[in-house]
Amino acid sequence: MRASSIERIASALCLMLLALSPRAAAQSADELAKQTQNPVAGLISVPLQGNWDFGIGDRDATATLLNIQPVMPFGISSSTNLILRVIMPLTSQPGPDGTRINGLSDIVATAFFSPAKSGPIIWGAGPVVHLPAATNNALGSEKFGLGPSVVALTQPGDWTVGALFNQIWSTSGASDRGDLNTTFLQPFVNYNFGGGLSAGVSIEATADWEAEESWTAPLLFSVTKVALLGKRPVNFAVAAGPTIASPEGGASWRFRLGATFLFPR
Repeated sequence: MRASSIERIASALCLMLLALSPRAAAQSADELAKQTQNPVAGLISVPLQGNWDFGIGDRDATATLLNIQPVMPFGISSSTNLILRVIMPLTSQPGPDGTRINGLSDIVATAFFSPAKSGPIIWGAGPVVHLPAATNNALGSEKFGLGPSVVALTQPGDWTVGALFNQIWSTSGASDRGDLNTTFLQPFVNYNFGGGLSAGVSIEATADWEAEESWTAPLLFSVTKVALLGKRPVNFAVAAGPTIASPEGGASWRFRLGATFLFPR
């Protein structure tokens, strides 16, 4: 009788664990999904983002871009976090006479200082640094650059709404190359359906104030899903959309595939 009671209790506990496990996993995936939509979240991540830009020039050529974007948060005090974001772009662009130019472009690094305990408005601000790391002069500016960067967002319920801004001016570099004076503005909206699945829209607008036709702005509609790759949570993403502003001969639309490897603490 006693053994039978123990068996019934054990069976009930097993059933409870089986019932709760998917729910707990879904909740964890939902939390990770919202953190991936927050540029100043306290989450270590390594995004790999592949972009294809179509319709370039008279030949309607295609450019490819792989952005490696590690994000590393540090708690520098009880009230403040430092979030370091680095973008290392590997690119292949159409060149003259049907050739292609391949290599590493310039690196951009941002350090956001953000409150450790955020309120309804989540924000971060700090310096952005442009490093002339291009392996081919045609892929970079040969200029060091510096400027401010700010991000602000809110996450009411299942929504994430925000914007990221930075401005870079050149400080030094090759005297025979043009100065850097660029603005980046990215408004974004995401809706989380549950189970780590979300959909969103964003504009990634870049203005080169030294050029006559300054703006390049792809409008991207995206779907993302947090899933397990082995034991590692990964946020998979697919996005596409038209380029709503571009210089003459620029891309007409963009397609994107991404995988963000997550390291929750």
